[in-house]
Amino acid sequence: MKSITILFLAAILLQGCTGNTNNPDKAKAEVAKETAKAPLPDGSIFNIKDTFTTQHNTPMQLVSLQGKPTLIAMIFSNCGYACPRLTADMKAIHDKLGAKANQVNFVLVSFDVARDTPARLEAYTKEQEMTPDWILLHGGEQTVRTLSVLLNVQYEKDAEGNFSHSNLISVLDKNGVLAFQKEGIDADHTETMSTLQKMLQ
Repeated sequence: MKSITILFLAAILLQGCTGNTNNPDKAKAEVAKETAKAPLPDGSIFNIKDTFTTQHNTPMQLVSLQGKPTLIAMIFSNCGYACPRLTADMKAIHDKLGAKANQVNFVLVSFDVARDTPARLEAYTKEQEMTPDWILLHGGEQTVRTLSVLLNVQYEKDAEGNFSHSNLISVLDKNGVLAFQKEGIDADHTETMSTLQKMLQ
């Protein structure tokens, strides 16, 4: 009886050991899950509690971006010049990242709260030939204004309903803290790429 008990305990211990060594992916997933639950730093843009709406008409809070670096800019889809160029700059960064692009959030937020409905933003993704991993966001007036302040993006609506605005592409770390910004269209994004690649190492 004693020998049976010893064998039974040995089997349990062996099972526990093999379970730990044969499931590294599960262990990594658990670590990632716990990391995503980590408290956000005070300076995190993800601390905005307001809800946006994606181009797929799905509600979303910025905290759902936690866990990956984020490349983000603010635009409006009826922009005739600067915004398509800004989008093209972000697409070029996406393409240069290659297989690593899926480890980065690519986000555009519209400050045209009246016209850039989710349906309009979805149409914009097709016009700009974006891949499905892009996230386009519509929000309320105050929500968008709050985000613009945190991202240092200035915009002003004119009499025709269009906007004059900053042309900034921002890199946030995995916790939503602003790490780097580049201003201008057709800008040299060597440092933007370098910032992202360091975060992906």
